[in-house]
Amino acid sequence: MADTTPLSVHAPTGTPKGGIIVVQEAFGVNDHIEDVCRRFAAEGWLAVAPHLFHRTGDPKLGYGSLDEVMPHMQALTAEGIFADADAASSHLADAGVGVETQGVVGFCMGGTVALVVAAERQVGASVTFY
Repeated sequence: MADTTPLSVHAPTGTPKGGIIVVQEAFGVNDHIEDVCRRFAAEGWLAVAPHLFHRTGDPKLGYGSLDEVMPHMQALTAEGIFADADAASSHLADAGVGVETQGVVGFCMGGTVALVVAAERQVGASVTFY
């Protein structure tokens, strides 16, 4: 198991309003998730996307290929997901963003992750999409 969670980090210009942990869909931290992070940063938020599939090669998978997605999803563990979310939260904290101004947002598979992280960790807000 890898010791360090890769993070995609997108910083705003100036002091951040707070931080957002952006949880990927089942297709990895792809161009769409990077774009979501850039849009949060453009609105003044420090956005951090943990790469949940880093233990299985950190792929960017196509939207039409569920057969390729399943082995990566099935390899996820609660321990690994919490470690990755904690790494993102720690990055935000190290940047001066306290947990009360940290949010977590997730898409598809990441929506469930965002919900579970919000239930098990202290965050200021959580949003799940589809």
